[in-house]
Amino acid sequence: MRIIGIVILYYPDADVKNNISSYLDSIDKLIVWDNTPGGSDIYLPDNHKIQRMSLNENVGIGKALNEAVLYAKNNAYTHLLTMDQDSYFKDDDCEKYIETIKKVKQRAIFSPNYIIHGKKWYKEQDSILEVETTMTSGSLYLVSIFDEIGLFRDDFFIDVIDGEFSFRAKKNGILTKIIPYTYLIHNLGVEKKKYKFLWMFITSNERSPIRSYYIIRNGVITKHLYPWVNWREYFFYSLYKRLFLVLFYEKNKYAKCKGLLLGYIHGKMRKTGKQTIFNETKIVINV
Repeated sequence: MRIIGIVILYYPDADVKNNISSYLDSIDKLIVWDNTPGGSDIYLPDNHKIQRMSLNENVGIGKALNEAVLYAKNNAYTHLLTMDQDSYFKDDDCEKYIETIKKVKQRAIFSPNYIIHGKKWYKEQDSILEVETTMTSGSLYLVSIFDEIGLFRDDFFIDVIDGEFSFRAKKNGILTKIIPYTYLIHNLGVEKKKYKFLWMFITSNERSPIRSYYIIRNGVITKHLYPWVNWREYFFYSLYKRLFLVLFYEKNKYAKCKGLLLGYIHGKMRKTGKQTIFNETKIVINV
């Protein structure tokens, strides 16, 4: 089992060095792909395992991941670990995670359990859990899977890339499994706020207009490709609830509504690729 990892940087802060250290010793090689236009000035230790790569622009998540897949194929790596810059494994859980995968010897996409805003994403249990999809950060892929079902959707640019790949894998008989007793501390890259509505409080995951655009556009396209997936919760939280909160509570209403509505329209049109509908110089890309 030869594991290569990739972590994608985008205007990273100093914490990324400690985050990388939580899994660097457990893998054989790490690609540090810098999507910061012009490159970031973050210092990383001089380690033979680290390979820095960049095209000096934000090429999105899909293209960066695919470059890692091609590197893995050309250098005889068997597995690919994909990481977000603000995620890190709890204690020695990365080693436990990889050792568990070695022992079970199942042909699947694997993911750890997530701790998000202090809460466990999945209930802890001793047995491996089958799920529909997982997130990019912390996922471990057999490199041979990409020969069978193709690469990541780089035309999605930044969102729903992980979900689409899991659905495509399942369609081809490859399941997604969670190791629920290994943990990754993960930041969804959104600002959580609470708003009072009548007698209760509603939590909002605030996103930039362009992030809202990609989440809806790529979600609509993926729903068309895999209609058997239960999409009710996805669109309730990502579109209907978001639109309600933007209209009645959040600032920058026009741009956010534009992102949501154009995302829906372009999704119906099956329009893909990087979009420049907003003049934003920095986009939070964590998923």
